[in-house]
Parts: sequence; structure tokens; C-alpha cells
Amino acid sequence: MLNIGGLNAQIIFQENTSIRKTRLVFLKTLAHQLMQEQMEYRLTLDCLPKQIKLRLNEYCNIIRPNVGEIQRVRASGRCTFCDRSKDCKATKVCTNCARLICRDHIIETCPDCFEAS
Repeated sequence: MLNIGGLNAQIIFQENTSIRKTRLVFLKTLAHQLMQEQMEYRLTLDCLPKQIKLRLNEYCNIIRPNVGEIQRVRASGRCTFCDRSKDCKATKVCTNCARLICRDHIIETCPDCFEAS
């Protein structure tokens, strides 16, 4: 179906514009445009592995919103910066690296990211 649809789309495109493309280039462009919205949606999923997100970013050249604007949700756990013996539970995460931070260490970003910026 895509083969026939692509052929019809190419004929209509060439008749309505002065741009001439080979069939291969036209079909690749068409496929990329059809996948674009789905790829942008998949980049917003938290459960998608980091490697796949990086590859999608490379392939689509999508500019994602600033990580600081997105509040990451994560289950409670032990604070990354407290001693294990203190066993301080935390639900807040760093806006840059998503590591857990307790109330004693929260600055808006974790101390490591704060020093790096």
C-alpha cells in the first residue's frame, strides 16, 4: 500500500511543484515525515531506554524542552548524598540527573550538578 501510495504522492508532488526528486529520496522523505510525530511522542516516554532516546534524538534532530521544566516523578528511596546509616528517605529528584535528594540536600539541583553549572 505504501508503495502505491508513495508513487501516487510523488506524481501529485511533482505536478504541483517544480521540485524533482528521485523515487528513493522522495520515499525516504515521505517515510521520515510520516514517522516524525510518533518519534516525538516516544521521546516523551519515561520508560523508554536512554540509548533509544539518544538514537531518536540523533535521527530526528528534535529539540526537547529543557529538562529543568519537566518534573520527573520517581518512587521514594534513599537520599543519594546522606550516609547509609542515616537512612534518609527522599521523594524529590534533581532536575538534571534525576537522583534522589532529601530535604537537607535539596537546592533545586543536586550538589554535584550545582557545582558543575
